Amino acid sequence: MVAAPGKADLVLHQGLVLGHPGSDSVAISGGVIVAHAPFAELKPLVGPRTHLIKLAGRTVAPGFIDSHIHFREAAAAATGISLQRCRTVGDLLADLRLAAGKTPPGNWMRAFGCDEAMMLDNRGPTRAELDESLPKNPLRLRHQTLHATWLNSRAIALLGFEAPDFTPPYGANMIRDAAGKLTGLVVGMETWLSDHLPPVTAAESESRARIISREMAAAGVTAFTDATTRNGPVEVEQLAKLAQSNAICQRVSVMIGGQYLEAADQCEKLAHAGGISLAGAKFMPGFQYDTAGLSRPVRRALERGLDCAFHVTEIEELEEAVAAIESAKAQFSGRREMPRFRIEHGGIITPDYIDRLMAANVWVVTNPGFIYFRGPKYATEPGLVAHLYRARSLKDRNVHLVGATDAPVTPAKPFAAIVAAVSRTTIDGVALAPAEALSMPEAFALFTTEAALLARLDGGVIEPESIADLIVLPRDPSTLTPADLMNLTVDITIVGGRVVYERGRPAIASSDSADLRSS
Repeated sequence: MVAAPGKADLVLHQGLVLGHPGSDSVAISGGVIVAHAPFAELKPLVGPRTHLIKLAGRTVAPGFIDSHIHFREAAAAATGISLQRCRTVGDLLADLRLAAGKTPPGNWMRAFGCDEAMMLDNRGPTRAELDESLPKNPLRLRHQTLHATWLNSRAIALLGFEAPDFTPPYGANMIRDAAGKLTGLVVGMETWLSDHLPPVTAAESESRARIISREMAAAGVTAFTDATTRNGPVEVEQLAKLAQSNAICQRVSVMIGGQYLEAADQCEKLAHAGGISLAGAKFMPGFQYDTAGLSRPVRRALERGLDCAFHVTEIEELEEAVAAIESAKAQFSGRREMPRFRIEHGGIITPDYIDRLMAANVWVVTNPGFIYFRGPKYATEPGLVAHLYRARSLKDRNVHLVGATDAPVTPAKPFAAIVAAVSRTTIDGVALAPAEALSMPEAFALFTTEAALLARLDGGVIEPESIADLIVLPRDPSTLTPADLMNLTVDITIVGGRVVYERGRPAIASSDSADLRSS
């Protein structure tokens, strides 16, 4: 439905507009915000085809931008066997047995969410335990960090791992016991495994995408960046098609792996055709992109105009990434503006690196939700806690700071991450490096204004000419305690002026053809 000339497409009226105490309504036209003001002043923008949503005291806020997720993995976790709640091996095996009872014999089972560091047993399942629990199905159980997998014997046999002529891919670590037998835990083989398991059909992929996209919309996410290092032309095309078909209702940007730099132009065309954007190139320190190290491929990425992101959870990865950034900046001779450098996660940043990050104009994409959801793991290493997922010390040194959930490693719930950035408290109630806490407005900015700047989106705020990516909340978040904010629901999510989610309505109500009645 198109509004009459000079009239708004959508008006949210008679509520609170976050950050604008003098306004109670927002008018939207052509996917952008036209104005915010008292409703009486916006009435001239209301025409016969203007859709009105009465807020009745509810709050309009900017939508959340999640700057680093893994969309396909999150979709698989949301629709598959999730074991994230399990804190003992016994519980994990029980859940797998229950799932096996609903799976035809011989069919692959795909599960997600085990991390030995989070288990009360301080270990993951053994191959024998998996074999006993799942005697009729091959299993792939992905580590919660997405960097390792447990397999049972049926899976190992189907993949040929114990064949005399099997050669593991470069960088793989196939863990063996004292007798030299495979334990079932393999590290550094995630791409290889994904390529060798039965492929997911296009229909299943679309179904998964719709489910996780709606879950993210229900959490207030209006835009995200897929930061998966194995993204190449195939994966970019898949995401573009899912976005084009509205299976994904958020704005999408995607990184490509550093090994796909020569296909960057092709990826750019595929992304543009599907209405998504290319966010840059992602590098994994330690991965052999080039015999000379990271500096040369990073320079090639810069010459192509690509932002450069680096996976950094350990101090060794931080050193390699910062050294590559400093070297690439010193040798950059491009005619265009210098692309941006991103440190993804920044799990450990010691004080001596903060000034180097500031001097190199680096953006740190932090994961405050790790403090809450994965805090028990870090609490066992007190010597590292002071350097863990820094925030305040980076802000105080004017280092660009943005937030992300890293879903599915932690749930795609920005409110949980925002609360963790403020409280620095684990799920068990333990405070971790409270000196690194942010204020509530600063924490919100990680997923709104600062995230919009990094993504080059004209949004993250409620201002005229900004994109109309908004959420409607039942209460004013600025008045809530952290505990109340953690559980705050989202009533409505709007992307580009289009309602994509309404709490309590079925998914069909967020489609282009839905009859959204005025209220």
